[in-house]
Amino acid sequence: MKTIGLIILVIILALLGGLVKIIGGILYGSRSLLVDALTSFANIVSLTAILYYYRISLQPPDKDHHYGHERLGYAGVLTTMLSYSFVAGLSAAMLITSGKYTVEEGSVYMAALGFVIYAVTVLLSMRIGGFLKTYGAFTVSELIESIVVILACTGGVYVSYIIDYIGAIGLTLYIFYELVESFRELLVYMADRAPSRSVVEDIIGIVEKHGLNIVKYRFRIVSPGKIHGDIIIETDPDLSLEEINKLIEKVKKEIGEKYIGTDIVFEARPSRVDSKRSPSSSASS
Repeated sequence: MKTIGLIILVIILALLGGLVKIIGGILYGSRSLLVDALTSFANIVSLTAILYYYRISLQPPDKDHHYGHERLGYAGVLTTMLSYSFVAGLSAAMLITSGKYTVEEGSVYMAALGFVIYAVTVLLSMRIGGFLKTYGAFTVSELIESIVVILACTGGVYVSYIIDYIGAIGLTLYIFYELVESFRELLVYMADRAPSRSVVEDIIGIVEKHGLNIVKYRFRIVSPGKIHGDIIIETDPDLSLEEINKLIEKVKKEIGEKYIGTDIVFEARPSRVDSKRSPSSSASS
């Protein structure tokens, strides 16, 4: 219930921050604030999509999704990238066709207010975690944009509109940069990349300290905090099937307590020393 309350608060703050920037961009003539306002549209769309698909990703396995729905959460990340891509293109078109304009003082105050609102939004998103971390990472750009906009609007009001225009160009280029970086991060998960070497070595160490001989292992990151894998072990021919299963369950419990969300399948093969005497077993955590 506490998490749901925080999510609702994030939504309200995102809407409020977007409204402040949109009003400021329209009323006070700043192109940099207008670009910032457009990213607020993308921010709200991405938040809605991330929350929707995050909820779907929590559904248990069914007949069509034997491993669960975790990866559907990336649909929200993809929607975030698409919405920001649209804004980046729209901003670029607006700047190319823009002529001389006047920046009013009110734009500075609206940009400052937007910064405060989105700062709280980012902190809450990071605290909730999960796929909302991606939203929070994108919303960090809103803070950077707000700082740039405050400076650009100030220069546009008291020096020349060209300073505000340059600020708008900088914001647009930054959106393109963030899109490239987010695409690279998404590939890490979609490409079945293994966990860090330290995590892999730690899991192997847990298995081996219980006297299990690892023949082969494979791990992959399915989603943030979720690891899938399989480990093939050779068993002592003197152990019974029941003893092997108990030992595997003990190992699974220790791994699960240290790495919550880890799902590992164990396959026990007879020892090469005496394969006829050794039972086999498989289990998953």
